[in-house]
Amino acid sequence: MTDTGKEKCAHTSLRNEVDQLHLTANHLKNLVYSMSVVLSERMEHTQEYEALLTLFDTVRNHIEDVQGSSEKISELLEPCALEVSKD
Repeated sequence: MTDTGKEKCAHTSLRNEVDQLHLTANHLKNLVYSMSVVLSERMEHTQEYEALLTLFDTVRNHIEDVQGSSEKISELLEPCALEVSKD
């Protein structure tokens, strides 16, 4: 395999991993939302409710950080894709 072929393969592999990361973050975000809806309906008037809201907010913030990072990596990969495709 030529260097260009290896670069294209590496770029494609990295792009696939970033896409998978973004998809997983979306699934986690949906799961956290669903869990918060179910638990808030069942625990709305309990002492644990505020603690759970804090926990869900923290998890959601981390998921959004992961999404932001994967989007930034995608942006950084775009110029590389153009360079590899020229060769």
